[in-house]
Amino acid sequence: MMRQKYILFIVNLLQDINIIRPLVYLAARELDAGIGFLVTSRFMQRDRQQTWQRELAQMCADVHGDMFIFDTPAEAYRILQGKSGILIAASESDLPGHSDTHNAFRIAPSSFLKITLQHGYECVGFLQNREHNKAHGRNVTFAADIICGWCEPRALTALAVSERPKLYVSGPSTILQVPTRGPDHPPVAGGLVCENLHSVRLRTGGNFGASFMDVFFQFCGRLAEHGQVITLRPHPGGQYVLKNNVQLPDQVTINNLPMYRVNLKSYAFGISAPSTVVLDMVLARIPVAVWHDDGGVMDFSNYEGLTDISGLDDWLAFARDVAARRDMLLDRQRRFLERIPMPTDPKEVYRRFARLLANGSDTVSGTIASVPGQSHAVDGSLARVARPVTALGL
Repeated sequence: MMRQKYILFIVNLLQDINIIRPLVYLAARELDAGIGFLVTSRFMQRDRQQTWQRELAQMCADVHGDMFIFDTPAEAYRILQGKSGILIAASESDLPGHSDTHNAFRIAPSSFLKITLQHGYECVGFLQNREHNKAHGRNVTFAADIICGWCEPRALTALAVSERPKLYVSGPSTILQVPTRGPDHPPVAGGLVCENLHSVRLRTGGNFGASFMDVFFQFCGRLAEHGQVITLRPHPGGQYVLKNNVQLPDQVTINNLPMYRVNLKSYAFGISAPSTVVLDMVLARIPVAVWHDDGGVMDFSNYEGLTDISGLDDWLAFARDVAARRDMLLDRQRRFLERIPMPTDPKEVYRRFARLLANGSDTVSGTIASVPGQSHAVDGSLARVARPVTALGL
């Protein structure tokens, strides 16, 4: 009996959407296969504001996809029976927080090639910091056949020996997205401060989240003295300031859009505790500072070379440098990127992912060699097509 061929994306954590989204549109263009989404019931429960369910529904409609929701591995297996193709997850490992996806991979029929994506610059099982090591250990494993890493093997220092043969260096999928400022984009107000207070990094070894918010409020006060404003972006998965109804100063604008809808380039600067959003802002070529605690307990060594700040005086000095020595800050960030063995050219990252998916599928709409040399950054608004195309022509 002929199996139905699919490219299926497992959706479990809220932040999964940002990682899989560019590959969904790439697959719709490059592969002659059905697109589907295998969604955990926990994803629905986590999305209290239904923001990401709307994003997922829009994406599914764009590519004429199918959506399946499951509670247990047995239900996932029943959905996968009679199908074949590629199964892709943005957050899969043997850690408890990834159990839904991990178990779905473990029971998946052999007719599927299973691919796990690195879902952040510092990511369990790929590149960990000291807080990751304390919380999760140093031997994280995957049920995938292939794991897509952002960097060359020498930079993925947390990759277990048993997992290294599975590594495919793809680069970050997020670099394929072209953020466009839509009608729901809040006014661009000053610099952009990103909170990730739910992170294990800010909870292991001290209450670093409180320190971050304290200095943020002090910074807002000093800006207010000069009539200046600032934008705060809650982490898409944590949403700390919103879930806890944190009262923010009047001059703070909230930008809670998905990252692929945030016009990063328009902000004067970016500040964040160590997080993948730091890399997003560096790639957007705005001045960036990495916050850490006063005592230096927090491990931010993976961002060494970028401007680092701690107390209020550092924040104010950084703001002055943005105004007076912007080129110096950007040059520092350029050198940081050069030291990371990570592909950052969207054309190259597109080719790597397209080659992987093409080789993992029997029928492809076009070969990688046929892709012309123009940029292949993915813009979801162009995805409303009934047929795959081999180049986006942006």
